[in-house]
Amino acid sequence: MATAKHFIIGCVSLIVVGGIIIVAVVGGIFYLGLTKYVDDAEHEGVEFGRRTDQQGCQDEAFRRLKQGRRAGNLISSRATELFINGCFQTSRATPGFCRDKPKEDSFFAVRRWAQDRCQLEGAASDDVCVSLFMEVSDACLGKIKRQ
Repeated sequence: MATAKHFIIGCVSLIVVGGIIIVAVVGGIFYLGLTKYVDDAEHEGVEFGRRTDQQGCQDEAFRRLKQGRRAGNLISSRATELFINGCFQTSRATPGFCRDKPKEDSFFAVRRWAQDRCQLEGAASDDVCVSLFMEVSDACLGKIKRQ
């Protein structure tokens, strides 16, 4: 009986270890693919910014956000945050772009402003929209490094 018990324990252990290895390999592949996708999104933003101004960055980011939402692609929607950050690094200044943006670097004030802007855009409960407008505020507050 002891040998059957040891055999079953060995088989279960082998299955558990095999499962862990499979999860690690699949997770690693997913992580590497996601990392490349993220790097590509920021690079696209940097390149797009070289040909436009701040308003153009904002417009393109929201176009991409809406396109990602229609397609049901959550990763694409989140990558839009990286796109706009990269775009603001290389874009030209837009006269008057920062006029109605928060003047203070307070998280709660900026978030409240971003939520209000998303409500005006018809995306009041969209966290990615809020994050995009927070990036806009960061650009106006000089928190995004310029290349």
